[in-house]
Amino acid sequence: MKNYSTIILVLFIVIFSACKRKYDVEVVPDPLFEKYDSLPNQKIVFVSKALDKNGEIYIMNVDGTNIIQLTDDEYVKENPALSPDGTQILYTRSNGDWKTYEICLLDIASKEITQITNNEFLDGHPDWSPDGKKIIFTSYRKFDGTLIPHGNIFVMNIDGTNEIALTDNDFEDNDAEWSPDGKYIIFKSSRKTADNKEQIFVMDSLGQNVKRLTFNENSDHDPSWAPDSKSVVFMRYEGKKTWDKFKTSLFESWNVYKVDLDGNETKVTDFPYIAWLPIYSSDGKYILFCKDFPIVELGIIVGYDFRFSIMNVDGTDKYQLINDNVHTTNLSNFDW
Repeated sequence: MKNYSTIILVLFIVIFSACKRKYDVEVVPDPLFEKYDSLPNQKIVFVSKALDKNGEIYIMNVDGTNIIQLTDDEYVKENPALSPDGTQILYTRSNGDWKTYEICLLDIASKEITQITNNEFLDGHPDWSPDGKKIIFTSYRKFDGTLIPHGNIFVMNIDGTNEIALTDNDFEDNDAEWSPDGKYIIFKSSRKTADNKEQIFVMDSLGQNVKRLTFNENSDHDPSWAPDSKSVVFMRYEGKKTWDKFKTSLFESWNVYKVDLDGNETKVTDFPYIAWLPIYSSDGKYILFCKDFPIVELGIIVGYDFRFSIMNVDGTDKYQLINDNVHTTNLSNFDW
């Protein structure tokens, strides 16, 4: 009887473990990247919840070595953006209340933190002007200070002065980023879209001459410029489920797309799970992005294995950038 009980217990553990780690579609892992010296971007900043449920900001070499923790506090941290000269990081932090998200500046060498915004609105998704002197960001308010449930795009000096609203409407405008030549701003917006699903738009640096670039029934997010300022890559949710039905083993994918300023669109990845947050290398030859493999337990997604990935700009030659480590299942936003 004891032997049968042991066999049943072992079978249960094996079956339960399989249920917990089984993906809906088996995917062959990408080979590990080895040509690190060929990459112009040699540092990656990222948020990880490996040691703190609220997340801390880290920096590491592009090959995954020399991981340094830069923050250690009680705040929730998101959206790190590395400065053009590689010495500072913009990010958002909150005490857990969505209205307390503020924009902060982190000096990498000293680890000194400066809070730039201080108000009762959600300020988020900061990014740098090409010369590093200004910040573009999203704030959930009208320019007159009225709190609203969606974002508008603002610009301010690096010290928080001279704040200017580039959009002031009743749609969701978010994920804004300056073009490297300083002429344009790419962003996502729900303006005049079906079911208020975000699409990719572009406008000039003064917030004028708005043009829609993508037209689809899904939703597009986090556009990132090519170094030549002629196109962007972004991630697209390809599913049909509403967000409250998102945690399911019947998974619907996110993939990386590219669109130029004329609206010509190309699908770059074809991954059955999540390929997200694509970012060009500074020489325009590679795209850094993240692959998420869902961890399924009893038919429900309970977590993800995150893997930094790299590929050519046309989607060929995909590699896992670094070996799995303690941050693999705890990764949040990143930049390089």
